[in-house]
This record gives sequence, C-alpha cells and structure tokens, in this order.
Amino acid sequence: MSTGRKILLDPDPRLRAATRAVRLPDKGLRRLIDEMVVTMRKAEGVGLAAPQIGEPLRLAVVEVKGMLTILGNPAVVKSGFPAVDWEGCLSIPDRVAQVRRAAEIVVVADDIEGRRIRHRATGLLARAFQHEMDHLAGRLYVDLIDPSELVDTRVHPVAPG
Repeated sequence: MSTGRKILLDPDPRLRAATRAVRLPDKGLRRLIDEMVVTMRKAEGVGLAAPQIGEPLRLAVVEVKGMLTILGNPAVVKSGFPAVDWEGCLSIPDRVAQVRRAAEIVVVADDIEGRRIRHRATGLLARAFQHEMDHLAGRLYVDLIDPSELVDTRVHPVAPG
C-alpha cells in the first residue's frame, strides 16, 4: 500500500513543464494512480495532477462527493457560462483566490481501463476538472488572477462555499 508522494510547491519548475500523453491501461500507471489518490486524500485535496508529484504525464485524479474520477489525456469539449468561486491548490498552500471558470463543462478522458469516457460536470466538480487540466498544461490558478487577489488563509480565513 502506498504512503503517498511529496507534493511539489510553486515555484518548482516541474509544475510548469510540458506533459506527455499516457496510454491506459498500464500496471505502472495504475500504481501511480494509486499513489496519487493516497497523496490527494492525505493532503485533504479534491484533485491532484501527475505534475504535482513530479511526473510529467497527462494524468489527474479528482474526488468530489465520494466519487473518484481518473482523467487520462483529458480535453474539454464543451463549456458553459463562467462562474467565480474560491480556489486553492495543494502546490500553493495557505493561499486562495476567487477564480473565474466555466460553471459547466463536458470533458472526454481515458479511464483507468483506457476507455474514452465523457464526463458532464458542474459546480465544484467542473472547477476541479479545469484546475487539474490546467496543471497538465503547465498552468496554475494564480496565472488566472492578479497576484494582489491572493488571500493568505493563515491571516484571513475564508469560509467555504
């Protein structure tokens, strides 16, 4: 059983590196996915992308409301109107900001068995998918805001929701 991996922190350059496509199913990637899930849960996050643990792969895991989703080679195929909400990142601890993202999206991605699956997502799930997909493109949520908009949660706690 995996004990998880170390999460890279911004400004580690590996968070900005190009990623390469994955081919699922794969035993090695299955082990990596297990490590990612353990790491995400230990850190109390809702998502984790492979680059956050130093793996330059187009692979992410998201868990919202007890539903775990594996995203291999994900792509947004449809997005709806924008919404602004609080967002944080395991690679940028103790900081949050209000970020504009699509409130509803449709994503296609490979599941753990390599099947191409369509995921319709709204609310937090849509936000988490977009956040993790940004990681796969070498972007962090702080790239979408003015740095002055970052809130230090150690000084100014932000109530969820």
